Amino acid sequence: MKRIFLGSILTLLLSLQLIAKPVKLVDRIDPTYWWTNMNQPELQLMLHGLGISKAIISIDYPGVTIARKELTDNPNYVFLYLNIDKQTLPGKFNIILKKGKQKQTFVYELKKRRAGSASRKSFTNADAIYLLMPDRFANGNPANDSIPGYHQGVHREIPGARHGGDIDGIISKVPYLADLGITTLWTTPLFDNNDTQYSYHHYACSDYYKIDPRFGKNEDYRRLSDSCHANGLKLIIDVVPNHCGSSHWWMKDLPAKDWLNTWPTYTSSNYRITAWTDPHASDTDLYRLTHGWFAPNMPDLNLQNPLLFDYLRQVYVFWIETANIDGMRVDTYPYNDIHTAAKFVQSIRTEYPNMNVVGECWVKTPAEIAYFQSGNNNKDGFDSRLTSVMDFCLKDVFSEAFNETESWDGGMSRFYSLYAQDFVYPNQNMIMNFLDNHDIDRYSTSVKRDVQKYKMGLAMLITSRGYPQIYYGTEIMLDGIAGSYEGNRFDFPGGWAADKRNAFTPEGRTSTQNEVFNYLKTLLNYRKNNPVLQSGRMKQFIPEDGIYVYFRYNSEKTVMIIANNNQTPKVLDLKRFNEMLEGKTQGIEITNGETYSLQTSVPVPAKTVLILDIK
Repeated sequence: MKRIFLGSILTLLLSLQLIAKPVKLVDRIDPTYWWTNMNQPELQLMLHGLGISKAIISIDYPGVTIARKELTDNPNYVFLYLNIDKQTLPGKFNIILKKGKQKQTFVYELKKRRAGSASRKSFTNADAIYLLMPDRFANGNPANDSIPGYHQGVHREIPGARHGGDIDGIISKVPYLADLGITTLWTTPLFDNNDTQYSYHHYACSDYYKIDPRFGKNEDYRRLSDSCHANGLKLIIDVVPNHCGSSHWWMKDLPAKDWLNTWPTYTSSNYRITAWTDPHASDTDLYRLTHGWFAPNMPDLNLQNPLLFDYLRQVYVFWIETANIDGMRVDTYPYNDIHTAAKFVQSIRTEYPNMNVVGECWVKTPAEIAYFQSGNNNKDGFDSRLTSVMDFCLKDVFSEAFNETESWDGGMSRFYSLYAQDFVYPNQNMIMNFLDNHDIDRYSTSVKRDVQKYKMGLAMLITSRGYPQIYYGTEIMLDGIAGSYEGNRFDFPGGWAADKRNAFTPEGRTSTQNEVFNYLKTLLNYRKNNPVLQSGRMKQFIPEDGIYVYFRYNSEKTVMIIANNNQTPKVLDLKRFNEMLEGKTQGIEITNGETYSLQTSVPVPAKTVLILDIK
């Protein structure tokens, strides 16, 4: 009898405990906070919880009203749209949910927006951009190398595994970048990526509102931005609207049946971006391009779903505000429906009218690239809203020209022919030029580690129209393995405490690495301090006898670039260039300070680019 009585008491106490325990109707809300005085007054809140669609939701805060409650075919989601008046004051308020006898209250915060946030300045053609992969650059906090609940820890001996680079590591090297002459930093994505394999590249996001803890915390992204700004650098965010990762939290409970582009069996994209500009393209090919998956672990997002569109738009506005970001790079732009992608980019630029956006549109002709630069006079009326594009055609020329003997269309003629097609671009200054990046062979392998060819590439990259992008390690001619993704993504030597040498310092570099580093540093700092290489006009002369000459000039300065692609020295007769040299007597070579007379001729060493500051 006593045992029965005690059991009854325990049962009663347990029942009371269950009754007293607060009910949790919502287990996730995105975004977790927002701001007042945004240009776009409407805010979407995505609420997730079991059967949440049946909940009654109320808010009582001056200036904030529920505009509408959007539901999908999944009863576990509510998309709550709030209207925030311009006069709304920053503060915290309660959002109350009721479902039958269940009730939950959670506090939401509207922060004060930073003064001048909407009109922030962005990167421009005056900048030199440094691209790095955080996992492969520098490890500033070994304590976050392995995190409980994350599939991959650090295994530096495995090329495709994580190696441990992080935000603290990047912050520690920002002064190094500033000294090199870099003015803008672009990192590949930092968002959470909990894939079981190849998570280090972070293009397969598993949580848009979370910095991967193996990189750091959310607040560390702002610390990185602050460090960049304190050292005179801007910061670009990598925007990925085409796909998420298979480990994304919503893959276990999709917000809607049409959240992804799905197929009966796995179907990859055909990757044929040309289908967008092909006047004879089939609907089948275009559909495969835009709806096929980029990779098996990268579910293809249906950006035409208006709820997903708003969700992703807010993600990047959230981080631009939170981390004080200065610009955007859009990954795999043409793999989306480009008309929807254009609206997506514009929706962010509406919040930040001065924001420049460079798009990855990997095509092989200038006309196709120009199609994707905003302001182009496309026959179909399409405008991408991308203020800048990446010049993949010039990248190909860099990889080929210095390895060839001169011909009608080979060697230096490749540069001449490519630049002669610049008439297709609406803005020649806002073209991103590069020798390599994280998706292609390192330039060191393209020129087979020939230092003279390598320096020719650097010289012509920095003096080209448009603006340069430098891939991490380019400054020390970091090696690679041709035809291998992981071979393009070696660790920067010295970024880890265990490294045998530290190439971030002169003492840790080889003589060749110091030669290349000092050469590029001189070029970048000259460009940084001379607007003629940022926005000056360009005039080129048809290559003759393996020598290509072009000028950059404005009302204040003229720079003459002479590229000798021959294996032997040449003497360049200057008569042909009188229209640019008349009345000018000498030029100073910017990388070594040597003075050249411009009276009759100039001697040019073999496989060398001279850059003459004309006096």
